[in-house]
Amino acid sequence: MRGVAVSHYAHITLDLLCGFAGLFVFNQVLGKAHFSKLTPFEFVAILVLGDLVGNAVYQPDVTADQILYGILVWGIIIYGIGRLTLKSKKMRTLFEGEPSIVIRRGKLQYDVMRRNMLDLDQLLSMLRQQGYFSLREIDYAVLETNGMISVLPKRPYGAPTRSDLGLHGEGGSVPITLILDGQVQKDNLGKASLSEEWLKRELADRGIDSYEGVLYADWDPANGLFVMPHQ
Repeated sequence: MRGVAVSHYAHITLDLLCGFAGLFVFNQVLGKAHFSKLTPFEFVAILVLGDLVGNAVYQPDVTADQILYGILVWGIIIYGIGRLTLKSKKMRTLFEGEPSIVIRRGKLQYDVMRRNMLDLDQLLSMLRQQGYFSLREIDYAVLETNGMISVLPKRPYGAPTRSDLGLHGEGGSVPITLILDGQVQKDNLGKASLSEEWLKRELADRGIDSYEGVLYADWDPANGLFVMPHQ
């Protein structure tokens, strides 16, 4: 029994070493670029490869050469698809998709957001990670094939600006979201020392009679209230 246990652990160790070697070669062949900008297809391909090695390690009837063969075949498939996507735009579009413009000339593209299963909260979070805290700052925003977002700010908010260089005005402030998807953010109103009566008057001045008519609104001391109505 003890000899069987030792043999079993030796088998696992050998499989792990072979799996590691195979994955190392796989990584070197594909190149670093594949892992710096994973597309959904490449992400699934890597998950399948990891699952292939992981399951094989704990199967006593699977030999090391079979693991290496599985990695080799899967690697050839991924490498071949990678070469095809380099040479053919149609293949690149098929396997990697295309960038999607989610904000065009300062306006949200609702159909594009729905098609990419992207809600407003997710979009705002991604913009904040790029250093933009208000939709008013954005001229164009592109959802890339790897799930990242690229932003072209409006001219006053681009870098560098006169305000960035300290040539005029006071320091910047973080805009506070007041309305999101037709819902007033009462906690944020309190943080900004603003009242609902003031907000309703501001909306009425813009011809909006209810919160439901507003997709997004924020406020900051330097620029006042920004409102993006529902279309």
